[in-house]
Amino acid sequence: MDRQKGNVVTGPVRMPAAAMGDFVDSMIKQFPVVAPVAKGNEFVFRNIGSGDELAEEYQPTILPPKKTLQQPVETIFSFEKQQVQESKGQCTSLQGEKICFTDDSADKGKKVLFGVRPCDVHSFFVLDEVFCGEMSDPIYCETRQNTLIVAENCVTPCRSGFCYYLQTGPGLSRGYDLLLTKLDDQYLIEVGSDDGAELLSDMGMLSEAPGYMLDEKEERLGTASRRLPKHILTRNLDELLETNTEHPVWEELRQRCLGCGTCTMVCPTCFCYNVYDKLDLNLSSGVRQREWDSCKLMEFSQVALGHNFRKDREARAQWRIYHKLLYQQQQFNKTGCVGCGRCIHSCVVDIDLTDVAATLGGE
Repeated sequence: MDRQKGNVVTGPVRMPAAAMGDFVDSMIKQFPVVAPVAKGNEFVFRNIGSGDELAEEYQPTILPPKKTLQQPVETIFSFEKQQVQESKGQCTSLQGEKICFTDDSADKGKKVLFGVRPCDVHSFFVLDEVFCGEMSDPIYCETRQNTLIVAENCVTPCRSGFCYYLQTGPGLSRGYDLLLTKLDDQYLIEVGSDDGAELLSDMGMLSEAPGYMLDEKEERLGTASRRLPKHILTRNLDELLETNTEHPVWEELRQRCLGCGTCTMVCPTCFCYNVYDKLDLNLSSGVRQREWDSCKLMEFSQVALGHNFRKDREARAQWRIYHKLLYQQQQFNKTGCVGCGRCIHSCVVDIDLTDVAATLGGE
């Protein structure tokens, strides 16, 4: 069976696990690579300069890889009052002054996002609906288009995951340029796009994958799905949420929740942000920036004259869970929770939305 055309790989190949460092180094020679690395006892996604920095076995990162697509703090454009006839950027007249705007958003060159887990890839589908749907965000969409996704199946369950019950893992069937599956001392590599095939060109450590590796992949993923540490009730969950808005569990959450917003900051599908202008000391120039925001913070729902639609922690805690498990599903026909377990692991008072769902279901 022909798996290569010239130097371009067109089908599943295998690679010795020991060659992973060289594999990543070959990508670094082509594009910037963002990958999981160790940070103390946790893991983070960041730019790497060598395959030796890669954390091959890692738990869900502190922040999700969405930070590569939409930075926590991001400059949208800069502005400057100018007096000269020739001005850079797009200019307009405002109260008799010439104001010029320059696109200062981040560099949109191609890059590789390496080692993305299936649940996080599914989170990109939600973000795509938000930022590249009816109201398109050019910064996000261009970054997304220029980001090559090298995903990795989860043959070993993570510490707080429940992805299988939401159909977001532990395996992946779409949304990748390359898909890795570690099978003992070998990696199975599947190609999902022409860009992915191009990444594999001229890599001497690859060979055609025998058919049994695909069977073994499915067997390992089946085992992983049965060993997940968490379970979430999904049967009739939408009906349970719609009919239990006054359930005592919400008062219990109010008493426990600190309203710190950690759960939303680590969530891969949360997309709220704030926009503000930062004026320089000369009062003639500045930047417009946006930064991640959180519906769990009291100020988030405050409007003019001080009214707050969700002043109570109970309302904010309840809103987050409804948004993750019901409203996003209704809006996009995609789950707003991908089962990564970051919110569970990060919550300082041990609030667990799988427990909330179980309580609503009478478990």
